[in-house]
Amino acid sequence: MSTIEPDTIDKLRGAPLSADVWSEKLAEHELFVRDARPGWGNRWQVLEVSGLPLAVWQGVTSEKGKQLNLNLGNLTGLTLDFAHLEAAAMPGVFAEKVSFRGAILRIALLTDAKLDGADFSMTRLDMADFSRSSLRGCSFKKAVVTDTDFENCDLEGADFTGASFKNPKFSGANLKNVKGLPKD
Repeated sequence: MSTIEPDTIDKLRGAPLSADVWSEKLAEHELFVRDARPGWGNRWQVLEVSGLPLAVWQGVTSEKGKQLNLNLGNLTGLTLDFAHLEAAAMPGVFAEKVSFRGAILRIALLTDAKLDGADFSMTRLDMADFSRSSLRGCSFKKAVVTDTDFENCDLEGADFTGASFKNPKFSGANLKNVKGLPKD
């Protein structure tokens, strides 16, 4: 059972990142991905420390660039369309109504996040982990959902129309009024 405390996360989350700071972090992360080439067998481990999520990477490393790790980050007002966020960690991130359209979120960690109304249309979600996140009203239209973890998420009103699925995990998730899920 998780001891992560959403109210504590909300209190500790900082001001939104500026577009300039985001661009710098994304550029450094892209250098990391190009050099390290994270793949199968690499993963994130989420630790719970004093009720907060902490992401620890268990995979390849690189001397080039810097892997994106935005514990409790605030992405309000940013557009992340087509961003290369492979192997990025964003536990506890706040990104309500943020657009991730076409982004690559392969092996990305977005646990314990507030992502209500975000647009994940046409994203690559291979092995992404959204555990315990709030994804109410999100669009996952035409997303590639492979080995993606939505365990214990609130997906009420989410739309997966046209998405492709392979081994998604939805145990414990709120699936009320969700559109486009595969029929078992």
